Amino acid sequence: MRSLLSAVLIFISLPGWASPWSFGEKLTVAENLDRKVFQHIDATGRKSIAVAGQTLAVIWEDNRSGAPQIYLAFKNLSTQKFSKNRQISTGRSAYAPQILALSDDLFLIGWEQDDAVWLRTASASQLGPAISISEGKAAQVALANVNDRNIVAAWSQQIGEFSQIVTATVKVNAKNRLTRTKKPQPIESKPPTNDQLYPDLIAGANGVTVAWEDRREGHTAILYSHAAIDKSFAVPQALNEIVQKSEKYGRGNGVTRVALAALGADEIGATWMDKRGFQTGYDIYAAFSHDSGVHFGANELVQDAFADQYSQWHPAIAGASNPTRVVVAWDDDRDGSSSIWLAWKSGSDWSENISPPAASDTDKQQTNPAITLDNQGNLHLIWLEQDNENAPTRLMYALGRYSGKSQPASLR
Repeated sequence: MRSLLSAVLIFISLPGWASPWSFGEKLTVAENLDRKVFQHIDATGRKSIAVAGQTLAVIWEDNRSGAPQIYLAFKNLSTQKFSKNRQISTGRSAYAPQILALSDDLFLIGWEQDDAVWLRTASASQLGPAISISEGKAAQVALANVNDRNIVAAWSQQIGEFSQIVTATVKVNAKNRLTRTKKPQPIESKPPTNDQLYPDLIAGANGVTVAWEDRREGHTAILYSHAAIDKSFAVPQALNEIVQKSEKYGRGNGVTRVALAALGADEIGATWMDKRGFQTGYDIYAAFSHDSGVHFGANELVQDAFADQYSQWHPAIAGASNPTRVVVAWDDDRDGSSSIWLAWKSGSDWSENISPPAASDTDKQQTNPAITLDNQGNLHLIWLEQDNENAPTRLMYALGRYSGKSQPASLR
C-alpha cells in the first residue's frame, strides 16, 4: 500500500516538471559476493568520492582480508570501468576513510587506523608513503586544502574522558610526500565537558571552517567555528536551530552527521540529519554561509512533501561555482524500498526530489550515497546496493549530466 501511495504521489508531482539531470547506467566499483564481507561508505562529511583532473577516485572500508581495511579504486572520466581495488591502510584495522582531490590525478586520503589518524597521497600510478599525524587516541578525520600543497586536517581526539575536535596542518612536497607542519591544536582551549564527534571542514584563502557534532548541552547539536589563516578559532556557534527542551523533545531535537561543501570563494553549504519533525524520524536540513563560514543563515528543509512520512538517512552535499550549484543526496524508503534521492537549489527554492533510475530499483536496497561535482558540473554518485536487506553489498557508481534547464542556485 505504501509503495502504491508513493507512486501516485510521484505521478501527480511530475506533469509540467522535468529534471535537469540525466543519469547513465550504473557501474560496479567493488563487487561483493560474500555475506561475511561488509562494505562501508562512512567518511566524515560523506566525502568518499573525488575528481582530480580526468581521474575519479572512490574510497571505502571493507573486511575482505578478515579485518576492516581501506580500499581505493580509480576510473578515468572517459572510460566505463574501474581499476582493480588497492588496499591503502597498513595496520591491524582501519575505518572511515575520507578523500580529497589535490591536483590532476593526485588525491589525499585520510583514515583512522589502530586509534590514530593516517594520511597518504595516491594517484592512479603511485601510492605515497603513509604517515600518522595524530597524538593519542584519534578517529574521524576530515581534510580540506588551502591550496594544492597546503592541507588542513580535523579529527576527534580523546582528551581525558571525552573527545575534542582538533586541527593540524600538513604540507605536500614536490615528490608528493607529506609533512605535518603544525601540531594538533584544539578548536577550543578549554577541556571538553562531553564528546565532540564527526567533524567536517572547508579551507581556503579566507580561512578554515569546521563543523561537528557536540554533546556539551546534554543533547547533540551541530556547532561550527571559523578561523582566519594562522588565527585562533572563534567561539563555536550552533548551526542547527535548537528546539527548546520539552516533554516532546527532551533536552533538544536530535541532529547528526554534518557535511560541508564549498560553493564558491565565500560560500559554504552544510547539510545534516535533524529530528525536529520527531514523528517520522530524521529529516534533511541545510544552511548556507556567504562569508566563508563566519556565519550561517537560516535552516532550510531539503526534502519535498512526498517524503514527510519517512525517515531520511546519510545526507551528502556537493557544490560548484560559475554558476553556483548545490546538490544534496540521501536515502529513504518512500517508494517501498530504500532508494537514493536528490534535491538541488533552483533559484532560491529546493527542487522536487528525484531518484536516479540507476539507484532506485524497488527490488533492491540502495543506501549510503556520496557525491561530488566535477568542473563541468556533472554529478558523480556512489552508493551501496543490496538484493535484499540481508544480502551482500555492492559498491555502485553512476554519472549524472546536467541539462542546464533550471536556474543557477540563489543562496540568499
